Formats: sequence, C-alpha cells, structure tokens
Amino acid sequence: MTEPARWTAEDTEDAICCLCRVPGTLVHDVAPFGVVRCPQCELVFISPRLRLEALQQLYDDVGYFEGGVYGSGVSSDDGVPSAEGRWSPAMLLQRTWTAGRLALVDRERGGAPGGRLLEVGAGYGLFLAAAREAGWATSGVELSRTGAKHAQDTLGLDVFCGQLEDAPLEPGFDVVCAWDTAEHVPDPVSFWRSVRSLVAEDGVVAFSTPYVSSLPARLLGTRWWTLKPTEHIWHFTPRTHALLLARAGLALTRVVRSPLAPANAGRLDSLVGVARPIPGS
Repeated sequence: MTEPARWTAEDTEDAICCLCRVPGTLVHDVAPFGVVRCPQCELVFISPRLRLEALQQLYDDVGYFEGGVYGSGVSSDDGVPSAEGRWSPAMLLQRTWTAGRLALVDRERGGAPGGRLLEVGAGYGLFLAAAREAGWATSGVELSRTGAKHAQDTLGLDVFCGQLEDAPLEPGFDVVCAWDTAEHVPDPVSFWRSVRSLVAEDGVVAFSTPYVSSLPARLLGTRWWTLKPTEHIWHFTPRTHALLLARAGLALTRVVRSPLAPANAGRLDSLVGVARPIPGS
C-alpha cells in the first residue's frame, strides 16, 4: 500500500499498545508507517503513526470524506449531496446502514425509539439527522471542522467539533454510537472510558469498525483497502474489542459480521458491535 508523498518520518511518532503499554512487533512496513502487533494481547496498531497535528490536517481537508463511505455522494465543496449523488451506490449503502443500525438499537433497547442519542464521529451528520427524524434527541461530536460545520449549519444539528473528552456533554445518554470511529482515536481505552462515563447505566453502546481478522484483511495484507495507516491507527478483532471494552467498564454483547445484515450491508471486512455498561464499573 502506497501512501501519498506528503507524509514523511518527521510527521510521525512512535506508539505503544494502549492495553499492555508495550511496543508492537512489526507485521508490515508501509514507510513512513509501520503496522505492528502487540506481543501480549495481539492488538494491531500503527507505529510510527501520524502526529496529532498532521491528523488534524488530514481530517480538515475538504476532500477527506469524498470517495470514502460517502463515495461521490457528498460534495467536497459544501458537503451537500447532489441529486445524482443521492442515488450513488455509496449513499444507498449509507441509507441501508442507517436504517439497519437504528433498527438494531431499537431491538437492543426493546422498545420504540426515543431518548437521548450521542454519535461520536458524526461526519456530515447524516446518521444523526435520520435519528432525529426517528424521534431521538441527538447530540454529536466530530473532529473534522468541515464535517462538523455542515452538520451544524446545513442540518441544524447539535455537534461539537473536537475530541470527545473535551465535549461539554451531560451524562446519561440512552444510546452512544461510534460508527467507524474507534480505529481513528489516539487511545481506544481512554475513548471507551469517556463513552462509559456518558452512557446511562441501562444504556446501549453501538459501534462499527473494520476488523483485521476478516478474510480480505488476511488475504490481501498491505493491499487491504481498509488498511489506511494514515487514519486507521488501530486494527481490531472481536477478541481485542472485548478486551478494550472490558478495560473501560463495558461488556461486548453482540457482534454482527454478516454483509447481509442491514446494519453491516455489503461490508466484507467490517463488523458492528453492541456493548453495555458493566454494573459497578
């Protein structure tokens, strides 16, 4: 996998396993980055990885979301889906995921939608807007200034631009969602602890990530399309998800890997997970 020449070793820093606090063993050299595996818990992560300042530049690029999970359905100029883009395969998948994930949350809660929902990594706010329309009182957090501005100004959503731990949020959310977010955060243990402090004791945490034990990841190695060492700095398996969540006081209760499930439609290398607070943690 070749990264753009804009990044050099000066843009990177070494990292250690967030669970075991030890350096990883090299799996793939994708200079100036390295894909490494913790020798103790087997969590896969990027080291060296981009420094936080370089990461912020990446997320603030107006073209960051274009060509990704939004495909060409969202314009890099203003974040507004074009008439053609609304019916692009990527945007159709987005709508399928959104409906499937909202339905999954409803099933996990055992009732009709309603209550307080927080999305961490809100992007342009498309999921939050759908959740609001379904009856949720929504809040969001998004690191990308471009994405947050669109969510705030165009969709009228309550979205904080910055890191989760800096967001002025009142605890007690019935649902906290993190779609394709945990692989981006500086420290997943710290991230999930912040989530644990915000979700209600009877609440639900729902998330999605790529997973490095998927068939495409194992077969393709450095050619795996989701490797993306600039931004995907942690690579999970169901087992390491469970370890990380437990360290933060959350129990992994469901994993959806089938690409036929609406919440994970068409995704061969990603999973959707559900977690709940561990009482007394």
